[in-house]
Amino acid sequence: MKEDFYDNQHKEYYKNLRTTYYQFNKKIAPTDYTSLHSEKGDSHYYYETSFTRIPIKPLLITDTTLSTLLAMSFEHSHILLNENTYYIKDIRDVKDTIFNTIVFQLGTPPLKTKEHSRTIMNRYFSKRPLNYQTVQSIGKSLGFHHRCPFVSGYQIFVPEKGSSNDSTSWYGLHHALDAVEDKKGNSMQVYFRDGHELKLFISARSFNEQVERSAKLSFLQQNVIDELVGLLHFSHTPHFTDELNIVQRRVQSSTFLSVLSPIETLINYLTIYRANESLETILGEGNPYIDEIREDFSLSLKFKPTYFHD
Repeated sequence: MKEDFYDNQHKEYYKNLRTTYYQFNKKIAPTDYTSLHSEKGDSHYYYETSFTRIPIKPLLITDTTLSTLLAMSFEHSHILLNENTYYIKDIRDVKDTIFNTIVFQLGTPPLKTKEHSRTIMNRYFSKRPLNYQTVQSIGKSLGFHHRCPFVSGYQIFVPEKGSSNDSTSWYGLHHALDAVEDKKGNSMQVYFRDGHELKLFISARSFNEQVERSAKLSFLQQNVIDELVGLLHFSHTPHFTDELNIVQRRVQSSTFLSVLSPIETLINYLTIYRANESLETILGEGNPYIDEIREDFSLSLKFKPTYFHD
């Protein structure tokens, strides 16, 4: 009876170990099994255990699959975006949930939170070398006055709607590999890395315009970096992933055109832009003298001396 007890105990332990966890167990036991039935009950079991990551199945992100996506998401009180983030979905208007945002990242299940997307994005912007306000200022020098993409290095996020005063959804073009227009639904089917798909309810014209804007901002940043690195006689090697995203392919396209702006021109524009903002704050946007002051200030920068006179 005692022998049966120990034998059953070991079998039950081994059975539970295999069925409770996601792991592979390889049993290595001595060839002589008589010790398992000894009076002392001595047993020598050894297990080689390795944990395996279950791959995330490709997700289809649409309004109709939202309930399923919420059910499989993990709740977080504060979400930090990273280089694997490819979509931040604003769901404040969804009545059947207490959550306000879902964040999608490569290699992990979605994250849901009660935080607004605006809070999440502002936290992300504050950690980047260039915040969104600076990128918007650079974008305005290129004529992008609304829905400016956020381009910081190799990370590119585009707002679905105007994001100046409220929360909105953001899609990451740095992980977008392709996009196909759905003319009947007036939408775009965007294909991300790892097979994830997103249905964007924007026109093909609007989507392609944002790709072009992102390419120009990325190209401008790259040229500024090359000029700065060149001052130290170093060479900068652009970083490309194994499969180029749609912005990288656009920059390399033979039809891509962008105006090269020297660093001095860019700095002058940013200086004038900041000064104009200060003038509007101090004097008021409707002040009758503000245009004259703007013109004098712009001319003083345009014709400033490039060297000191004795």
